[in-house]
Amino acid sequence: MSFSFGFFRFLTYGNLFVVGFFVLMALMALLVVGNMSAMVATMFTIGIVFIHNILCLHLQKAVKDPEVTISSNFYTFIIILSVLSILYSIYIFFSVSAMMAVSEADFIKMVDANSMQGAEKPPPGMISAIRKVVFGLIGIHGLAIAGNAVLSLIFLRKWKKEQAAREEEETTLDL
Repeated sequence: MSFSFGFFRFLTYGNLFVVGFFVLMALMALLVVGNMSAMVATMFTIGIVFIHNILCLHLQKAVKDPEVTISSNFYTFIIILSVLSILYSIYIFFSVSAMMAVSEADFIKMVDANSMQGAEKPPPGMISAIRKVVFGLIGIHGLAIAGNAVLSLIFLRKWKKEQAAREEEETTLDL
């Protein structure tokens, strides 16, 4: 197994865990949120990435074992979901960039304005540290989604070439 294939497997399982957690949180929020359209859009967006990672598991099985059969529309479906996953990661990057554009002082004011009445306010240094960690984690999430989508397209192309070569070999053996 090559390093890139192992990394592809690592990203797929990691993304399934993280995105599965997001799906679970969105489902729980769906129970209490009044704005259903926003939650449905969120579920749809996160669901696309989740389904893409499940398809990546099937692709990994097919790449490891050539005897595994995949449906005829799998190739098109994983390409579409890969592109949508890349768009999701671009959205994540733009969101993090927009949030990072807010100055530290303005961010602390927003936190103070949204804090509960009578609650102890965290020190500004802690708010800034938490902000950096959260933005870093969200950025890593976006990179992991984009990396997994790109690797899925690379291994899909490799699998398709191997399938074509195998079919050609079977055709020449039949003669």
